[in-house]
Amino acid sequence: MPYYTQLQTLLGLNALSVDTRAVIESAVAVAALLYATALRHRQGNLRAWPVAMVGVGLMVDVMVPLLGHARFAYLVDTAAVILFLWGVIRIGLELADAASHRGREHFSTIFRDLLTLTLWSLVVMVVLRTFFRIDVTPLLAVPAVLTVVIGFALQETLGNIFSGLTLQISRPFQPGDWVRVADKVGRVHDVGWRATTIVTRANEWLDIPNAQLAKDPLFNYGKHAVADEVSIGLSYGEPPNRVREVVLGVLRDVPDVLRHPEPEILAWEFGDYAIRYRVKYWLADYGLSEQIHARVVSGLWYALRRHGIEIPFPIRTLVLSQERRVEESEALREIAVELRGVDFLHALDEDEMRILSGAVRVRQFGAGEALVREGETGDAFYIIRRGVVDVTANGADGRPVHLNELTRPAFFGEMALMTGEPRNATIRARTDAEVLEMSRSGFTELFKRHPAAAAQMSEIIAARLSQRREALGAGQQADGGARGRSSWLLAKMREIFNI
Repeated sequence: MPYYTQLQTLLGLNALSVDTRAVIESAVAVAALLYATALRHRQGNLRAWPVAMVGVGLMVDVMVPLLGHARFAYLVDTAAVILFLWGVIRIGLELADAASHRGREHFSTIFRDLLTLTLWSLVVMVVLRTFFRIDVTPLLAVPAVLTVVIGFALQETLGNIFSGLTLQISRPFQPGDWVRVADKVGRVHDVGWRATTIVTRANEWLDIPNAQLAKDPLFNYGKHAVADEVSIGLSYGEPPNRVREVVLGVLRDVPDVLRHPEPEILAWEFGDYAIRYRVKYWLADYGLSEQIHARVVSGLWYALRRHGIEIPFPIRTLVLSQERRVEESEALREIAVELRGVDFLHALDEDEMRILSGAVRVRQFGAGEALVREGETGDAFYIIRRGVVDVTANGADGRPVHLNELTRPAFFGEMALMTGEPRNATIRARTDAEVLEMSRSGFTELFKRHPAAAAQMSEIIAARLSQRREALGAGQQADGGARGRSSWLLAKMREIFNI
């Protein structure tokens, strides 16, 4: 067999005629080179140079017969075989990488590098044995000798390499997972021959030796939902069940806190000055744990303050609760002025206003918190003192639609309060907000002492609703306009307030 047919034999073309083999090889070589040129101009899983090596190897093999049977032609034919085989090996490895690591930005190259070294070594030995008739048996003993020498010199390095192989086989984590090793927490970037690189929250790139990872306990936060918790001490005067209700409301407002598993609010111990509670909630993405923790803590501050739940100091409490009933004082007169800014409260006399003022509380909401939710039963209405709130409602497709934004001195929630119907919109604080909350109890007391106030309010509210409908082009309806709506509203108020 002529020496320049070795690659053709490898490709199974030796059964064809010489001209046919040359045509097939030339066509495949040209196609490979054209494809390699195209790969240079686009991003993909396959790089250009391995394809180019295949094309060049085939093209060189086609040209070998033109060189005759000289020794130089023999060497050129050998180079063609090496180029072709190395190109094929590289293409296979890159396609395997693309298939096994699809969608992952970083991954370990240990196995690929080992396989590449092994295959290329085999190619070299096959070429030496087949083309140059060199006995490669002595070469097989070289790795064994080198292994003994290097093993003594690089014990620690080899330990890291084999530990890296162990990590790749057992797969205790994947690139992108959040892990904790000793006191270090970070996101796995990749696994190298000697060390695994993790990126900490402070964007520190930390190389941890593979041997240490294989030996020390490793916590992986990327495989399942992870729990985080907040500890807080609250006043002995607050029933634990009420505390649970308030805290659960806060956790429902944090989007990244999972609903399942459900959060746990545990009354943990009786302290010297407070009951200790453990607030345990679950996260899908541990990378956001610090941001979520901050949102939970700040949300608890607003909610506890809003509901008058005291967080005692670890000393004798000298500061009275900042959320107490507004008494007759300068603050009461200020509140009365704000209440008179509401159209259906404007005509109340001093005695009636004093009754309502006793039921007013100042509430504070953090940005992102919901003041009222669509579909909930309303038992209070609100007057904005500070901040901006957004009004949204669920559209036909179930998605929230932004309707309006409200600022001081707007008010909302009076219809749900007066009729007992569910809220027809969700009001959520865009910025930190402070509102006056007027509960149903204040109106109940007012209507019992001054029944005529209910009729007066129903007329004003109904007139405002009719004006709004006319402005929107709805016109008067079959219910008799403002008068009919006022009668309906007054009947609902008598039913709700038992007057």
